[in-house]
Amino acid sequence: MNPLNSVPRPAQADLFPSYVCPQTRLPLQLINDALQAANGQTVYPLRAGIPQFLRYSAAETAEGESSLRQLNNRAREVGWLSALQEQNQNDPGFISYVTDPKRALFVSILPLTRESRVLEIGTGLGQFTTVLARQARSVCGLEVVAGQAEFTAERCRQEGLTNVQMAVGGDDCRLPYADSSFDLVVLNLVFEWCAARCVDESHLNVQKRLLAEMRRVLKPGGALYLATKNRFALKYVLGKTDEHYCNMPFGSALPRGIANLLLRRRGHARSPGQLYSHDALKTMLHDAGFENCISYWATPEMRFPAHYIPTDVDSVRKARRDPQLVQGEMRSTRLLMRWIPAALVKYFTPGLSFLAIKRR
Repeated sequence: MNPLNSVPRPAQADLFPSYVCPQTRLPLQLINDALQAANGQTVYPLRAGIPQFLRYSAAETAEGESSLRQLNNRAREVGWLSALQEQNQNDPGFISYVTDPKRALFVSILPLTRESRVLEIGTGLGQFTTVLARQARSVCGLEVVAGQAEFTAERCRQEGLTNVQMAVGGDDCRLPYADSSFDLVVLNLVFEWCAARCVDESHLNVQKRLLAEMRRVLKPGGALYLATKNRFALKYVLGKTDEHYCNMPFGSALPRGIANLLLRRRGHARSPGQLYSHDALKTMLHDAGFENCISYWATPEMRFPAHYIPTDVDSVRKARRDPQLVQGEMRSTRLLMRWIPAALVKYFTPGLSFLAIKRR
């Protein structure tokens, strides 16, 4: 077992928090290569040394699992970067998405110190995990795709980051960590999709559960960074297709009742994701027990940001004095965003980035 990915040992007690059963919150201990509760009724296996907490069957297709298996095998043979470049040589945009350090610009606005214990939900292929780990005491990564979690762990190992611990789970938006375990939780471009597997529950209820869970595992006064797409992003208002609504034009920007009716007429039972407006998401954060919610405008857009600008009027006006500021991700939004009053910018940004504090 690779100690980078194993459950916390006594010598690591001050580095990584203890795992708990995400359903019952009973403490877990390592017995015969699996995590088990004292009552013996809940058992979570380890795969490649990584605890597996998935409630539902794996979401990846057989082709996707095979591709990730090949990627992980090659990463161990030739290094994670070479393996990634080999497998995606015809998709330079994806390589940049996973490797460009400028994508982690949001880290600069986080209350992150060398003593911070961080939980990153949705690590992907580790594009932010390594950045966080270099600035924090420890990082626990939770990923729903097992192959991606393995790649992240191997990437961290090859970069000499021994303060990272990976787990697979969270597909039901329950977290396998004890109360008050973390100083900071990072949820970047995950919130909109987090209810995808919970088809018997509404998006709203599942997303509220995740907010409550993140508050639970944060220490009093701990911080949450939540970045998601904006329901009324200018491109949706202009009629561009919305992947969260099965690529339907306008998508999330439509009244929900109308959008869902059109979705059903297209043969879809429900949308795969759900977005919120600036004010609706801020209210959800407040209702979940967070305060001091500060929102940021990531320009030109949050996947490849160049700036994080607080959305208060004075900050937006100050940023707009820079003639080089790019205010949108495509030509039409760049042209129109400059004419939107500073007080309204936060309602039409491509994404919503909130930094909030757990209410004591």
